[in-house]
Amino acid sequence: MRVNRMFAAPIHEALDTKFLRPDKSLLYSRENLKRRFLLRALLFAGSTLVTAAFPFMSDFVDLFGSFTLTTLTFVFPSMIFIKVEGKTARIEKKVWHWANIVVFSLLGVATTVSALRLIVNNVQNYHFFADT
Repeated sequence: MRVNRMFAAPIHEALDTKFLRPDKSLLYSRENLKRRFLLRALLFAGSTLVTAAFPFMSDFVDLFGSFTLTTLTFVFPSMIFIKVEGKTARIEKKVWHWANIVVFSLLGVATTVSALRLIVNNVQNYHFFADT
């Protein structure tokens, strides 16, 4: 099972905000500690069940990473630069940022298509709770 628990931190925060009692101490109240433990245990059990059910769960992580990570890391900052500094920036910087936008957008499309192809291929080859 290849699951990154780091991405569960915003979910923990949302669950804490929704289900913990704000009138008690959020960190040291016995009631809030029990609720926090139960909520996180349920989240962990649910994500483990889903991950075990799909032996190719990491392919979905690849899919979301392919069109978000590349875009947010390389394309978006260059777009911001072009928007803010576009008229006053030197031509070399404009060319560099436009090259980043074009190349990494194409890379994002290519990796998204390959991730989708991998998921379709794995759906045909595996079944639920398969031992990979």
